Amino acid sequence: MDALETLAVYVVSWLAVALALYAIRRDLVKGFILIMWSSEGAARLIKRAAERLSFVPLRVYLAVVLALFLLSAYSPYFPIPAGTGVAYMPGFLYILLRSTYQALAGLLHGASVQEVAVVGGQAAAVPLLPGITIPWDQLPYIALAIIVGVALHEFMHGYAAARHGIGLKSAGVFSAFFVLSGAFVEPDEEQLKSSPLGARVAVFASGVAANVVLALLALAVYLAGVHAGLGGAVVAGINPATAQLGLRQSDVVVAVNGCGISADVVVPDQLLATLNAMAGNPVGAPLCSPNQTITLVVKRGGELVDVGFPAESIYVGAPLTRLIYGGPMYDAGIRPGDIVTAIYGCGGAYRIYSSGQLISVIQNIVASGLCRPGDRVVVGILRDGKAENYTVTLGHNPDNYSRPFFGIYTDGLGQLGFDTSVFAASLFANTQFVKFVMWFFLINFGLALINALPIYPLDGGLLALAVLERYLGKDVARYTVYGVTAVLAAFLVFDSALGFVSGIYNQIFSLLR
Repeated sequence: MDALETLAVYVVSWLAVALALYAIRRDLVKGFILIMWSSEGAARLIKRAAERLSFVPLRVYLAVVLALFLLSAYSPYFPIPAGTGVAYMPGFLYILLRSTYQALAGLLHGASVQEVAVVGGQAAAVPLLPGITIPWDQLPYIALAIIVGVALHEFMHGYAAARHGIGLKSAGVFSAFFVLSGAFVEPDEEQLKSSPLGARVAVFASGVAANVVLALLALAVYLAGVHAGLGGAVVAGINPATAQLGLRQSDVVVAVNGCGISADVVVPDQLLATLNAMAGNPVGAPLCSPNQTITLVVKRGGELVDVGFPAESIYVGAPLTRLIYGGPMYDAGIRPGDIVTAIYGCGGAYRIYSSGQLISVIQNIVASGLCRPGDRVVVGILRDGKAENYTVTLGHNPDNYSRPFFGIYTDGLGQLGFDTSVFAASLFANTQFVKFVMWFFLINFGLALINALPIYPLDGGLLALAVLERYLGKDVARYTVYGVTAVLAAFLVFDSALGFVSGIYNQIFSLLR
């Protein structure tokens, strides 16, 4: 199903749901664009819950939620899951400002949109559209995370308002074409406006704080789970090249040993990164000889099994994903899609086991002066499984005319698993545990980041307006917040567009496959 067909399914499904609800209760459907349900009874339930949970002193509550709010988008670093440990991501506001600046600077200096998209897309806000930006099979994990995250977010807004004596008119849920969906709590606006600054800050910060807590809890559960052996690379599919190694469908690879490396595997990308390092990628010689054994520790039928294979099984050569048009190798007849397996000349016969080794060999040839521009070498390749040789006349390096030039892009060489049939990345998936916890973390982390930005009428914008009104007056505060909103919203839209161009969301969501 392509993107247009998926979009048609969205629209038809939405209209069917809207028509059904309209036939039952017309007041729920607003112009067949928005479905909204609200209830005073839901607000009363939140108020009763707040009364039962009133043991936390208000000053302590304010300090905690404000600290969590600032941790979300304004702290220097935020902890995120990474393998069997934790990595630290720079604050989102910093990423948004830096990536936008770098992208704009690149465009002003003549860089192409595709080139700046890699940098500018780092702060992309990508809508979660099953069948378009994410696979359909990820929907259950996402839906559960959104339901819990949004429900607690709004409950904490209502809790903070009730604790500070601010009335709640109603609470409910809404959706527009399934994509823009959420919940809301409607406080008494007059009481909220007349409340002390501390009360308003507590109300506005509580939702983000709730999502930060959920994200940190997900991180703690993730760490506990992977150390308990709940991670791994699940063999979700099989192909002949991978089956020959001894793997079976539903195997779970939990560790890799060999070539001087012993590494646990929590997610599929760890497996592929370890195997690529053994093969010499991204730059370097393979770590072991072709006849040495690499061993995968696999969970199979409730038992741990060793699956061994010779290292030469992953020495598949250097796949050419791109090639400089009109360059020496291209003019010799070599094309993207070919796999370089050998270079003969320049003082030796070089067997090429991987992309990293090809780069290393060429760097050594150039640095050692083993060839000059105009010299000829024979490049061995595989094309559609057939071995062929091409005579390549080396050119002049554009950056140093006296040095030889092969005509390849260093970033135009494939990696094991991503551009090869053996250990093809598409064959491996995360465990159910990792999928659930990672999506739960990502959704709540994302809700916290976006809502914390000082963009009106998001929580961060409302909080900024409340604080600035206290010190600058209503008019100056309003114009200041509106100005910041316009700038940051433009940055966010700009970076999100670059994210679509670069396809960065595919890279992120592929980690959660």
